[in-house]
Amino acid sequence: MPHDLLPYAVLFVLLLLGAYIYYLAIRSRESALTRDLRKCEIALEEAERSLQNASVLHANEVRRIKAGRTGTNGNGNTDAKFRRAKSAFARLFHPDVVGGDAAEREIRAEMFKQYWDELERIEHSV
Repeated sequence: MPHDLLPYAVLFVLLLLGAYIYYLAIRSRESALTRDLRKCEIALEEAERSLQNASVLHANEVRRIKAGRTGTNGNGNTDAKFRRAKSAFARLFHPDVVGGDAAEREIRAEMFKQYWDELERIEHSV
């Protein structure tokens, strides 16, 4: 009778061994998936930080551009003062305002154009 049970015992042991190997494979796959999931979480956190940094940089750039457009570059009224000085220069020295003969007006127009180009360059670089 014990010899009759031997094939069943061997089959039972093989089944147990197969179940154990299956269990180890599942645990190994779960641990690999857990590792991969953690790597993805870390990458997502880094991407979120990069997005926040880019958002802050973008907001600062928008503020800088808006400030440049409105004439305040962090120096308060500097740009407005420059524009008023430029306007005063134009009122005082524009060739159409100042009288004189044609040769004198032509000389004044050329000088005014040179100064005006320099003022424009300065205004755009500030």
